[in-house]
Amino acid sequence: MAFVMTSRHWRVAGAAIALVLLIAAGGIVLVLRSHRLAPKPAPVPSAAPAELILSGPVQPRNILAVAAPIAGVLESWFAAPGQEVYQDQLLGKIRSNELESAVQQAQLDLDQTGSRIAMQNGELLAAKLEVSRAEAEQSRARADVDQTEKAYNRQKGLWDAGATPRLAFEKAEKDYKDAKAALERGNAGGQRATEHMESVARDLENANHAVAEKTQALERAKAALTTGDLHSPADGVVFSRKVNPGDPVDPSMQDLVRIATELTSWQVNLPAAAAIQARIHAGQSVTVHVGDDDFPGMVREVGDSGAIVDFTSANPMTKLDLTAQVKIK
Repeated sequence: MAFVMTSRHWRVAGAAIALVLLIAAGGIVLVLRSHRLAPKPAPVPSAAPAELILSGPVQPRNILAVAAPIAGVLESWFAAPGQEVYQDQLLGKIRSNELESAVQQAQLDLDQTGSRIAMQNGELLAAKLEVSRAEAEQSRARADVDQTEKAYNRQKGLWDAGATPRLAFEKAEKDYKDAKAALERGNAGGQRATEHMESVARDLENANHAVAEKTQALERAKAALTTGDLHSPADGVVFSRKVNPGDPVDPSMQDLVRIATELTSWQVNLPAAAAIQARIHAGQSVTVHVGDDDFPGMVREVGDSGAIVDFTSANPMTKLDLTAQVKIK
């Protein structure tokens, strides 16, 4: 027989459903209240990381300083920072106005002495010609003396024998005396010409010695200019330069250029921090990561200014602007 829901049945079912909903709502309220009132668990302190990683610039451990040898103005650089250089390579040049003035004065002295030598060579040539002329005159005068002396002796013999007129004798005598006087004048002129030639020759010899001295002085002055050349003291890499071309320099600048040597020996400068100082100490072993390579390292020192870590690379590193990560356990 089929079951038919009456109005009474519907009232009973509705009351049951309402009761179920009421019970469910009460349970939800109790759950929410218990969740709100439950104490939160205390946070668990996180453990300190097992590995500390710090970054810092990489610098060579061995650096040679090149001082300014003279006072002057930096004229030019021939090697840039980061460039590989070899021992005695020319790195830069310092110009000194004082040394350049010394070279100019030495050159002027040499030029003046050279001009004087040219003039004295001309004077010596003229003096030699004068000596030659004087010697020729002396030869003619001696010939005249010999000729007139013979004529005079002949006329004198005739005069003594009364066989020649007085005028002929006196003329022969006068010609002989004039020839002798001319020879004496010629001898005196030849002596003066010879003395003048010898004097010019001595002056020329002194001038030649002066040229040699002036030439040496010029060479010394030019050599002094090279004292402003800056040379690399060893093979390495230019680490830094202190001034720019056109800037004044003087010997008090002891590190005008710095050259990094032993390019397998490096250090990392780590920043200063109390937390870092508490985790590391001198002598501690670390790992230094540079580029794609890892190197064993050791903390050299720790201070208020930071820490220094030393490491050695298997092959020379020529690049200077590097940053390393130092792993500290």
